[in-house]
Amino acid sequence: MKKILAIYKAYMVRPILYQCVTRCAVALAAVLVWDRFVPSSLLAVRDGCLAAAVILLMMAWFVYLKLDGMMVHHLLEDRRKKKKKSKRRVGGDIADYVDEHIVSFDELEEGEQTACRLAADLLAAALFLAASLIAMAL
Repeated sequence: MKKILAIYKAYMVRPILYQCVTRCAVALAAVLVWDRFVPSSLLAVRDGCLAAAVILLMMAWFVYLKLDGMMVHHLLEDRRKKKKKSKRRVGGDIADYVDEHIVSFDELEEGEQTACRLAADLLAAALFLAASLIAMAL
């Protein structure tokens, strides 16, 4: 297994944040539905945030296993096409970066996409776990 921090590059921050926001929005919607249908509001928010954090941690574990080499072959065969990776420049004036291409999630290699998913799941789980702990303290 490669060292996990060696996989992450500076151009991967944007896809990680975009995926984290998406995961947080979906989990927050699920917590609000949980709050709507479970009586006792404070207990429901705390338990809903905790459940969302546990689900996000489970998703992170499965992504980690995929990063480690586990794969379900019959579901993912020839699903994506390989794309060329763009070259990045380091240093210079801000005007040098005006025409620079912003790397999207689809343009990342498969290992980088998996690493982005892992970081997004862990970040979203940490946010919901913190919200659960704050609700528990109140």
